[in-house]
Amino acid sequence: MSLNESIISITAFIIALLVLIFVIDWRYFRDWVVVFLFKSNIDFLWGSPVVSLKLIEYPDRWFPRYYETSVLFEVWVFPILCVWYNQITRDKGLGSIILYAIIFSAGITAIEYPLEIYTDLIHYIEWSWFTTFYTLNITFLMSRTFIALFRRGCNHFGR
Repeated sequence: MSLNESIISITAFIIALLVLIFVIDWRYFRDWVVVFLFKSNIDFLWGSPVVSLKLIEYPDRWFPRYYETSVLFEVWVFPILCVWYNQITRDKGLGSIILYAIIFSAGITAIEYPLEIYTDLIHYIEWSWFTTFYTLNITFLMSRTFIALFRRGCNHFGR
């Protein structure tokens, strides 16, 4: 991994850690752990075939000997951002839930696209910034749906 890619990766790791420590409201610890684990699994299960199908490649990545996908993004950064998204939308209506999914997806896409152009962290093969944008939206909304069902189940069966 080159110096620039290493700096970007370490910076992403640290920013995500700081969000986890200082931004996340840990009064809802159970919910956020569930969201984090759900999101990590979905991203890893969805991201691995995307790489195997040669839609995206990650030339410079953590643990390249063991994983072809971006472990940093799929198992750390994106799940933490998803926890933050779920925290923000916790008591919001459907319109706000969708709006924030769009905002978070647009922000991530706005960061990823220049990384694709100027670094070796990600290369689109049969992919585009728009594919990133809409798949991020889908996964944010999936996580929001999952935690809503999880809460409902806990309330129903926890009595």
